[in-house]
Parts: sequence; structure tokens; C-alpha cells
Amino acid sequence: FSTKAAMQGHVESRFNVGCHDLHKGNHDRAVRHFQISAKMGHKISLDAIKKMLMAGVATKEQYTQALKGYQKAMEEMKSHGRDEAKSLREKQGL
Repeated sequence: FSTKAAMQGHVESRFNVGCHDLHKGNHDRAVRHFQISAKMGHKISLDAIKKMLMAGVATKEQYTQALKGYQKAMEEMKSHGRDEAKSLREKQGL
């Protein structure tokens, strides 16, 4: 089910499929899955690619692409209302 959900855009499923490929030793496939989910704003996927880069199984270019995509997703999710709600929650200790 994870594969089907991943292909339909479910970010956590995409990450899980990447983890499965990583554990099977399919590093290229894992990086591709992590890149896609990072570009949807999934920080853990971005961190996974960074770890793979440090381990020598991902390239700097792959990490850079994922980072740019992640940053773009974060920028697209910004809104004044969301920032105000976050500030209010922090003030209330939530």
C-alpha cells in the first residue's frame, strides 16, 4: 500500500518507500524518493539525503536539488495567518 500511496502523493509513504529501498541497498532509488518528499516539505527526507551524502552514497548535486526544493516548499507554505497562529500557540505554551 505504501508504494501506491507514495505514487499518489502521500509524503510519508514516499519517505517510507525510500527507507525500504535504502535498507535494500538501492541507494539511487532511495535518494529519488527522498528528493521527491523533501520537495514536498518533508524535513526528515532532506536530512536522510544529507546523511547519505556524508556516507558517500548520495551526491552534493542531489542534496542541493533536494534542499532547494525543500526551501521552495517552505516558502510556498508561509502565510501571515499561519505565523500569527504559531506566535499565539507559543505564547500560550502549546
